[in-house]
Amino acid sequence: MKILLLTTFMIFQTTNAFARPDRDRTPPASAISACEGQEEGASCTVEGRNGKEVAGQCTTSPDKKYFACKPERRGRGQ
Repeated sequence: MKILLLTTFMIFQTTNAFARPDRDRTPPASAISACEGQEEGASCTVEGRNGKEVAGQCTTSPDKKYFACKPERRGRGQ
């Protein structure tokens, strides 16, 4: 039983070490430049991963480091 608990604890710690919530989440330069001179909540567009333009809103990141275009989230299949 002790071996099982120890093994489970070690797996949890290893998994936890790779979950990096503190990683730098810098927006793409195009998202930042899309909001230069804009106000919070202003409409903006950025190029999505598939090369199509995606509508969004200019917003400040939760950590207050960046002001950039945040694409609107759409459900799958839309």
